[in-house]
Amino acid sequence: MGTRPLCKEVTMEWSTEMPWQGIGVDITPDLSPGELVAKVKLDFEISRVTSGLPKSFANEEMFKFFKLFAQHASADLETIGTLANGRIVWALASLNAEFTLKETDTVKTYLMLSSRDEKRDMVNVGFTAVRPGGSSTFPVTSKARTSFKNVCRRTFKSEFPFMSPKSGEFEEDMIKRAQKAVQFGREAVSDFGSAAERLANKKVDDQVANRYMFDVFQPNTADKLASIGDKEINGLAEKNTRRAIEAITMAPGQDLESSNMTAWGLLNAVSYAIDHRMGANQDSRLRVAWFGPNAKIKTRALKLALELCAG
Repeated sequence: MGTRPLCKEVTMEWSTEMPWQGIGVDITPDLSPGELVAKVKLDFEISRVTSGLPKSFANEEMFKFFKLFAQHASADLETIGTLANGRIVWALASLNAEFTLKETDTVKTYLMLSSRDEKRDMVNVGFTAVRPGGSSTFPVTSKARTSFKNVCRRTFKSEFPFMSPKSGEFEEDMIKRAQKAVQFGREAVSDFGSAAERLANKKVDDQVANRYMFDVFQPNTADKLASIGDKEINGLAEKNTRRAIEAITMAPGQDLESSNMTAWGLLNAVSYAIDHRMGANQDSRLRVAWFGPNAKIKTRALKLALELCAG
């Protein structure tokens, strides 16, 4: 591995902060929906309401949904934030189900709630694994339902008082649906933990590591190459491929036994590069990593890493 970092970008630092640092806000589950709105500075409408027009409580009602969903799922709201100038609002709720690889590499698991439509009529549900030691995140695919109607949104009316007086609560059917979704999510993160353990036990060499990164980011190029060494990297690797190859040894946590030249380390290098080094700024990186095409790249990277274990 002596030739890496052959493509080092000296202008970029190897951050040990979580990818939402500065965007997300740590919170406690006991905060009210109104307090959560203020935490992420989405209460600006209070001073902008014009006489005769109803004030929108969409963000407050969305956070009420987040709180109720997490509560009935036995998950603790931990971090909230916004992306795209407040268009996307997200929350992480701890599933309190972490696992540790090789005694030192801890991975935490979360329920992720988000709302990406400005009316806040729908809430998206997903699951993610977070590796604090590697400052990266992993989407976890499950059989859970991925979107729910926001039952806490009040109905708008054209005449005074404009909105129904009380936002909805979770009825029995909604509680069951929330609990079922999170049950599927807990099963999925458990499976992810088992997969991560297999990856941490699979050692790789330079040639396997290089080809893996080309397979992830440049599969058409990789198919044409018998071997991939320094010459091929310097001549054929695109920027994102180079960043991920460099991350194999340079990213935080890559010196741990679990990730030092293992399939788990390769997956972490991909996730770190996507979370921290691909995109114009932190907001765009996180948005594309969680809700855009780079989330699919992470999923593909996991599939390819598991194939290394089968070989």
